Amino acid sequence: MANTLLRHVVVVGAAAAAMLTAAVVRADVAASAELKQVGATAIVYKGPQVDVVLSYRFAKLNSGGDWLLLDTAMTAAEGPIEVPRGAFSVRTPTGEIVPLATQQALAKDYAVLAAPIARADFTREPMGYLIPRRTRHLRYFAERRPALVFPTEWLDEHHNSAGRLFFQIPGGVPRGAYELLIDLPGSHVSIPFTI
Repeated sequence: MANTLLRHVVVVGAAAAAMLTAAVVRADVAASAELKQVGATAIVYKGPQVDVVLSYRFAKLNSGGDWLLLDTAMTAAEGPIEVPRGAFSVRTPTGEIVPLATQQALAKDYAVLAAPIARADFTREPMGYLIPRRTRHLRYFAERRPALVFPTEWLDEHHNSAGRLFFQIPGGVPRGAYELLIDLPGSHVSIPFTI
């Protein structure tokens, strides 16, 4: 009887220690993430797994359409990280979670998007807030011409991967508080911005 009681105490104690350790690890990950507003419409996120620059300049100056265009640059803190396109979403002011658009949806609406994309290219914000490294293009979308589009990208510490993210928001892009969300294997990135 005493041995059974002792085993229960040990098991409960081990479970409590594991839960406490997991909570401390999660708190350390959340505490180690850093957000910094670096311009009127640019934010730098430095996290335990990735560093991200987000520019929402075009979205702030051109709200109202059905498409939200966000310019990004990102790099892995260390080691390669696989980031599938399904990892990206945006939380709208109404609380709705909108996933990254598909290449098919972008191609279908390209006639409507061509002029906004050209304006976004012209007014693009400088994205040089990461440590200078070789730059490569994020290939989630092919904007102007036939090109390869990939369902996943690999980030590493030797490259800054830059590209535009497209989110289709039916009913138009309202003004208000948004969050760019990136679900990574070891952490959850949340970058708030206001249009």
